[in-house]
Amino acid sequence: MVLGLASIAAAIKYTVGNNAYGYSGFGDVFVFVFFGLVSVIGCYVLFSKQLDHVVILPAITVGLLSTAVLNLNNMRDIESDKKSKKMTMAIKLGEKNMKLYHYALIVLAMITSLLFGLFYYTSAYNLIYMIMYVPLIVHLIKVKRNNDLKLLDPELKKVALSTFFLAILMGVGHLL
Repeated sequence: MVLGLASIAAAIKYTVGNNAYGYSGFGDVFVFVFFGLVSVIGCYVLFSKQLDHVVILPAITVGLLSTAVLNLNNMRDIESDKKSKKMTMAIKLGEKNMKLYHYALIVLAMITSLLFGLFYYTSAYNLIYMIMYVPLIVHLIKVKRNNDLKLLDPELKKVALSTFFLAILMGVGHLL
């Protein structure tokens, strides 16, 4: 109940008010914490009635990939955000560094998911989620080759779906 109320309050504060942190460069932290750590660990605790270390790496993975979706959106909208004075992480980092940040988010997510697979390995099924590395790597290549950030719009859906399926396959693979 407390996490639910905190999530609602955080979502409102994300864009509402003079000090909305979504427009002051802290939206990435919100997304990592609430879409990654709180959602994954919170769901696990809700269903298992216990806190276990097995969910930490998946929570970090989902948080990093969710933050990559936000960063991709901010990269695409960088010009309109500058005009409306929305200070996103992409604006703070600049065009070159925001791409490096994006690569780091996705590569770190793949590393943390790989560590999860290795640490909790019991069968080859545990690694089924690695199939989602393919669209993520293809995405990184497209971002690298892209010079017109507005053309990244189709990539948003691809990264969001890759995040969803990677999370599902991590869970299913772990249970098998």
